[in-house]
Amino acid sequence: MPVLWLSILEAVYLSYTFHFLQTSVDFNIIDSPSNVFFKHPIGNAKVCRICPFGQYAIVILIGMLILRNFIHIPPSVVLGSILLAMLVSLINLNAMVYLIPVALIESYRFLAHLQHESRS
Repeated sequence: MPVLWLSILEAVYLSYTFHFLQTSVDFNIIDSPSNVFFKHPIGNAKVCRICPFGQYAIVILIGMLILRNFIHIPPSVVLGSILLAMLVSLINLNAMVYLIPVALIESYRFLAHLQHESRS
């Protein structure tokens, strides 16, 4: 059974880092794509480093983290979605870095779920 407070904490963290966090730290090693939907700031200016696509796409992940408390979403689907988001985030390494804490928490929860299933 997912814990609502953990889902809310993860959702607030993701919402803040993908929509409001302004930083001068740039982890990118490649240029930003030229498409306006995927273009993210590079350089050392203090700005939000997430492209419009990332800001919209993270809402789906946030929704899933909250909805899993009210409808059954298998832990493997949640973890798979986060790993897919990390794969897409190779375009913008700042987004990948922001996803790491949630990926670690959900990996731990998934492994605990597998251990519980093997005992049953």
